[in-house]
Amino acid sequence: GLYTAYTGMLSEQTRMDVLSNNIANFNTTGFKKEGSVQSAFADKLALRIKDETDAKLRDGLGIVNLGVKTSGTYVDFSQGGLKNTDLPTDIAIQGKGFFNIEHTDHAGNTSVMYTRDGNFAVTAAGELTTQDGDYVLSNNGGHIVIDPTQDFTVTVDGGIYQNGQLVSTIGFTDFQQDAEDLAGQSVTDHYYNSLMHYGENLFIRTDNAIEIPPQLTVVQGFLEQSNVSIVDEMVNMIAVQRQYDSNQKVITTIDETLDIAVQQLGRLQ
Repeated sequence: GLYTAYTGMLSEQTRMDVLSNNIANFNTTGFKKEGSVQSAFADKLALRIKDETDAKLRDGLGIVNLGVKTSGTYVDFSQGGLKNTDLPTDIAIQGKGFFNIEHTDHAGNTSVMYTRDGNFAVTAAGELTTQDGDYVLSNNGGHIVIDPTQDFTVTVDGGIYQNGQLVSTIGFTDFQQDAEDLAGQSVTDHYYNSLMHYGENLFIRTDNAIEIPPQLTVVQGFLEQSNVSIVDEMVNMIAVQRQYDSNQKVITTIDETLDIAVQQLGRLQ
Protein backbone atom coordinates (compact mmCIF):
# COMPACT_ATOMS: atom_id res chain seq x y z
CA GLY A 1 0.00 0.00 0.00
CA LEU A 2 2.79 2.43 0.84
CA TYR A 3 4.52 1.72 -2.44
CA THR A 4 1.32 2.02 -4.47
CA ALA A 5 0.50 5.40 -2.95
CA TYR A 6 4.11 6.52 -3.39
CA THR A 7 4.10 5.74 -7.13
CA GLY A 8 0.79 7.59 -7.43
CA MET A 9 2.32 10.69 -5.85
CA LEU A 10 5.33 10.55 -8.20
CA SER A 11 3.05 10.21 -11.21
CA GLU A 12 0.90 13.16 -10.15
CA GLN A 13 4.02 15.26 -9.53
CA THR A 14 5.10 14.63 -13.12
CA ARG A 15 1.66 15.63 -14.39
CA MET A 16 1.83 18.80 -12.29
CA ASP A 17 5.22 19.70 -13.78
CA VAL A 18 3.85 19.28 -17.32
CA LEU A 19 0.76 21.38 -16.57
CA SER A 20 2.86 24.10 -14.94
CA ASN A 21 5.09 24.29 -18.02
CA ASN A 22 2.03 24.59 -20.26
CA ILE A 23 0.61 27.45 -18.21
CA ALA A 24 4.00 29.21 -18.12
CA ASN A 25 4.06 29.15 -21.95
CA PHE A 26 0.49 30.30 -22.47
CA ASN A 27 1.70 33.51 -24.15
CA THR A 28 4.56 31.88 -26.10
CA THR A 29 3.98 32.23 -29.83
CA GLY A 30 3.36 28.88 -31.53
CA PHE A 31 3.88 26.89 -28.35
CA LYS A 32 2.43 23.38 -28.35
CA LYS A 33 1.21 22.00 -25.05
CA GLU A 34 2.47 18.77 -23.58
CA GLY A 35 0.71 15.92 -21.86
CA SER A 36 1.79 12.87 -19.88
CA VAL A 37 0.68 9.27 -20.12
CA GLN A 38 0.32 7.04 -17.07
CA SER A 39 0.23 3.26 -17.09
CA ALA A 40 -0.01 0.62 -14.39
CA PHE A 41 2.85 -1.61 -13.38
CA ALA A 42 2.32 -5.23 -14.35
CA ASP A 43 -0.02 -7.08 -11.99
CA LYS A 44 1.62 -9.65 -9.73
CA LEU A 45 0.22 -12.81 -8.21
CA ALA A 46 0.43 -12.74 -4.41
CA LEU A 47 1.43 -16.12 -2.90
CA ARG A 48 1.45 -17.54 0.57
CA ILE A 49 4.90 -17.95 2.04
CA LYS A 50 5.98 -19.68 5.25
CA ASP A 51 2.44 -20.96 5.73
CA GLU A 52 2.33 -24.58 6.91
CA THR A 53 -1.42 -24.80 7.38
CA ASP A 54 -1.90 -26.44 3.99
CA ALA A 55 1.12 -28.69 3.81
CA LYS A 56 3.30 -25.78 2.75
CA LEU A 57 1.35 -25.21 -0.44
CA ARG A 58 2.03 -21.82 -2.00
CA ASP A 59 -1.56 -20.96 -2.76
CA GLY A 60 -2.33 -17.85 -4.74
CA LEU A 61 -3.93 -15.10 -2.70
CA GLY A 62 -4.94 -12.94 -5.66
CA ILE A 63 -3.71 -10.30 -8.05
CA VAL A 64 -1.83 -7.32 -6.62
CA ASN A 65 -1.18 -4.10 -8.52
CA LEU A 66 2.05 -2.35 -7.57
CA GLY A 67 0.99 1.13 -8.56
CA VAL A 68 1.26 3.48 -11.52
CA LYS A 69 4.11 5.00 -13.49
CA THR A 70 4.57 7.81 -16.00
CA SER A 71 5.32 6.00 -19.23
CA GLY A 72 6.05 9.11 -21.27
CA THR A 73 5.11 12.59 -22.38
CA TYR A 74 3.83 13.80 -25.73
CA VAL A 75 3.30 17.08 -27.55
CA ASP A 76 -0.13 18.11 -28.83
CA PHE A 77 0.45 19.82 -32.20
CA SER A 78 -3.14 20.95 -32.68
CA GLN A 79 -3.70 24.37 -34.27
CA GLY A 80 -3.52 27.46 -32.08
CA GLY A 81 -5.59 30.60 -32.61
CA LEU A 82 -4.32 33.45 -34.80
CA LYS A 83 -3.61 36.91 -33.40
CA ASN A 84 -3.61 39.95 -35.67
CA THR A 85 -0.48 42.11 -35.31
CA ASP A 86 -0.42 43.90 -38.68
CA LEU A 87 3.37 43.52 -38.72
CA PRO A 88 4.74 42.27 -42.07
CA THR A 89 7.43 40.21 -40.35
CA ASP A 90 4.83 38.25 -38.38
CA ILE A 91 3.83 35.13 -40.31
CA ALA A 92 1.42 32.43 -39.15
CA ILE A 93 0.84 28.90 -40.40
CA GLN A 94 -2.66 27.52 -40.78
CA GLY A 95 -2.66 23.77 -41.26
CA LYS A 96 0.06 21.17 -40.88
CA GLY A 97 3.70 22.03 -41.29
CA PHE A 98 6.66 23.86 -39.77
CA PHE A 99 9.04 26.67 -40.64
CA ASN A 100 12.56 25.45 -41.45
CA ILE A 101 15.09 27.17 -39.21
CA GLU A 102 18.89 27.08 -39.32
CA HIS A 103 19.82 26.94 -35.63
CA THR A 104 23.32 27.45 -34.27
CA ASP A 105 23.93 26.23 -30.73
CA HIS A 106 26.35 27.68 -28.17
CA ALA A 107 29.10 25.37 -29.39
CA GLY A 108 28.79 26.73 -32.92
CA ASN A 109 27.13 23.62 -34.36
CA THR A 110 24.54 24.33 -37.05
CA SER A 111 21.52 22.17 -37.84
CA VAL A 112 18.04 22.46 -39.34
CA MET A 113 15.22 22.62 -36.82
CA TYR A 114 11.51 23.33 -36.99
CA THR A 115 9.09 25.74 -35.36
CA ARG A 116 5.57 27.14 -35.56
CA ASP A 117 6.74 30.49 -34.19
CA GLY A 118 6.52 33.00 -37.03
CA ASN A 119 7.60 36.04 -35.03
CA PHE A 120 10.42 36.98 -37.41
CA ALA A 121 12.69 39.96 -37.99
CA VAL A 122 14.71 41.40 -40.86
CA THR A 123 18.36 42.19 -40.22
CA ALA A 124 20.21 45.22 -41.59
CA ALA A 125 21.59 42.91 -44.28
CA GLY A 126 18.05 41.92 -45.27
CA GLU A 127 18.13 38.37 -43.87
CA LEU A 128 14.93 36.96 -42.39
CA THR A 129 15.61 35.56 -38.91
CA THR A 130 13.88 34.49 -35.73
CA GLN A 131 13.93 36.73 -32.67
CA ASP A 132 16.92 34.69 -31.42
CA GLY A 133 18.89 35.39 -34.60
CA ASP A 134 18.48 31.99 -36.28
CA TYR A 135 18.01 32.12 -40.04
CA VAL A 136 14.68 31.28 -41.64
CA LEU A 137 15.37 28.95 -44.58
CA SER A 138 13.90 29.14 -48.06
CA ASN A 139 12.38 26.23 -49.96
CA ASN A 140 15.82 25.50 -51.48
CA GLY A 141 17.53 25.43 -48.08
CA GLY A 142 19.30 28.80 -48.30
CA HIS A 143 18.94 31.99 -46.30
CA ILE A 144 16.09 34.33 -47.22
CA VAL A 145 17.50 37.72 -48.23
CA ILE A 146 15.30 40.69 -49.15
CA ASP A 147 15.80 44.42 -49.57
CA PRO A 148 15.42 45.79 -46.01
CA THR A 149 14.48 49.23 -47.35
CA GLN A 150 11.49 47.94 -49.34
CA ASP A 151 8.11 46.63 -48.19
CA PHE A 152 7.36 42.98 -48.87
CA THR A 153 4.32 40.76 -49.00
CA VAL A 154 3.96 37.07 -48.29
CA THR A 155 1.45 35.00 -50.25
CA VAL A 156 -0.54 32.05 -48.95
CA ASP A 157 2.04 29.60 -50.30
CA GLY A 158 4.97 31.37 -48.61
CA GLY A 159 6.20 33.37 -51.60
CA ILE A 160 7.90 36.67 -50.69
CA TYR A 161 7.35 39.50 -53.16
CA GLN A 162 8.92 42.95 -53.48
CA ASN A 163 7.95 45.40 -56.20
CA GLY A 164 5.76 42.70 -57.74
CA GLN A 165 8.69 40.30 -58.13
CA LEU A 166 9.16 36.94 -56.39
CA VAL A 167 12.26 37.32 -54.20
CA SER A 168 12.20 34.04 -52.29
CA THR A 169 9.88 31.38 -50.95
CA ILE A 170 9.74 30.32 -47.30
CA GLY A 171 10.66 26.69 -46.70
CA PHE A 172 8.20 24.43 -44.89
CA THR A 173 8.38 20.81 -43.81
CA ASP A 174 5.79 18.42 -42.48
CA PHE A 175 6.19 14.94 -41.09
CA GLN A 176 4.11 11.84 -41.03
CA GLN A 177 1.83 11.86 -38.03
CA ASP A 178 1.67 8.66 -36.06
CA ALA A 179 -1.50 7.82 -34.15
CA GLU A 180 0.25 4.91 -32.46
CA ASP A 181 -0.57 4.36 -28.84
CA LEU A 182 2.04 5.55 -26.39
CA ALA A 183 2.59 2.80 -23.82
CA GLY A 184 -0.69 1.18 -24.76
CA GLN A 185 -2.82 4.30 -24.36
CA SER A 186 -4.33 6.41 -27.09
CA VAL A 187 -2.65 9.80 -27.25
CA THR A 188 -3.97 12.20 -29.88
CA ASP A 189 -4.40 12.54 -33.62
CA HIS A 190 -2.08 15.57 -33.42
CA TYR A 191 0.88 13.52 -32.27
CA TYR A 192 4.21 13.31 -34.12
CA ASN A 193 6.52 10.54 -32.99
CA SER A 194 9.20 11.96 -35.31
CA LEU A 195 9.73 15.30 -33.51
CA MET A 196 11.14 16.13 -30.10
CA HIS A 197 11.25 19.35 -28.09
CA TYR A 198 14.68 20.90 -28.39
CA GLY A 199 14.08 24.11 -26.46
CA GLU A 200 13.83 27.76 -27.52
CA ASN A 201 10.46 26.92 -29.10
CA LEU A 202 12.18 24.63 -31.62
CA PHE A 203 11.70 20.99 -32.51
CA ILE A 204 14.29 18.53 -33.73
CA ARG A 205 13.62 15.52 -35.92
CA THR A 206 14.31 11.96 -34.83
CA ASP A 207 15.96 9.24 -36.88
CA ASN A 208 12.58 7.75 -37.87
CA ALA A 209 11.18 11.06 -39.21
CA ILE A 210 9.36 10.69 -42.52
CA GLU A 211 8.87 13.93 -44.46
CA ILE A 212 5.60 14.54 -46.31
CA PRO A 213 4.37 17.55 -48.31
CA PRO A 214 2.99 20.22 -45.95
CA GLN A 215 -0.68 21.11 -46.24
CA LEU A 216 -0.88 24.70 -45.05
CA THR A 217 -1.63 28.29 -45.87
CA VAL A 218 0.42 31.28 -44.78
CA VAL A 219 -1.09 34.39 -43.22
CA GLN A 220 1.03 37.56 -43.04
CA GLY A 221 0.49 40.02 -40.20
CA PHE A 222 -0.68 37.30 -37.81
CA LEU A 223 0.92 35.11 -35.16
CA GLU A 224 -0.20 31.66 -34.11
CA GLN A 225 -0.87 31.65 -30.39
CA SER A 226 -0.20 28.70 -28.12
CA ASN A 227 -2.79 25.93 -28.07
CA VAL A 228 -2.90 26.02 -24.27
CA SER A 229 -6.29 26.58 -22.63
CA ILE A 230 -5.77 28.19 -19.24
CA VAL A 231 -9.16 26.97 -18.01
CA ASP A 232 -8.49 23.36 -18.98
CA GLU A 233 -5.00 23.39 -17.50
CA MET A 234 -6.21 24.90 -14.22
CA VAL A 235 -9.02 22.32 -13.93
CA ASN A 236 -6.53 19.53 -14.59
CA MET A 237 -4.15 21.03 -12.05
CA ILE A 238 -6.85 21.02 -9.36
CA ALA A 239 -7.66 17.39 -10.16
CA VAL A 240 -3.98 16.45 -9.95
CA GLN A 241 -3.61 18.21 -6.59
CA ARG A 242 -6.61 16.35 -5.17
CA GLN A 243 -5.29 13.00 -6.36
CA TYR A 244 -1.90 13.80 -4.89
CA ASP A 245 -3.53 14.67 -1.55
CA SER A 246 -5.52 11.42 -1.63
CA ASN A 247 -2.35 9.36 -2.05
CA GLN A 248 -0.74 11.35 0.74
CA LYS A 249 -3.66 10.51 3.05
CA VAL A 250 -3.31 6.82 2.17
CA ILE A 251 0.34 6.90 3.25
CA THR A 252 -0.61 8.66 6.50
CA THR A 253 -3.34 6.10 7.23
CA ILE A 254 -1.05 3.13 6.55
CA ASP A 255 1.65 4.70 8.70
CA GLU A 256 -0.81 5.06 11.59
CA THR A 257 -1.89 1.44 11.12
CA LEU A 258 1.70 0.24 11.26
CA ASP A 259 2.25 2.34 14.35
CA ILE A 260 -0.68 0.64 16.07
CA ALA A 261 0.64 -2.76 15.03
CA VAL A 262 4.05 -2.03 16.52
CA GLN A 263 2.95 -0.22 19.68
CA GLN A 264 -0.09 -2.27 20.62
CA LEU A 265 -0.39 -5.58 18.79
CA GLY A 266 3.30 -6.29 19.10
CA ARG A 267 3.42 -5.52 22.83
CA LEU A 268 4.06 -8.50 25.12
CA GLN A 269 1.26 -9.03 27.61
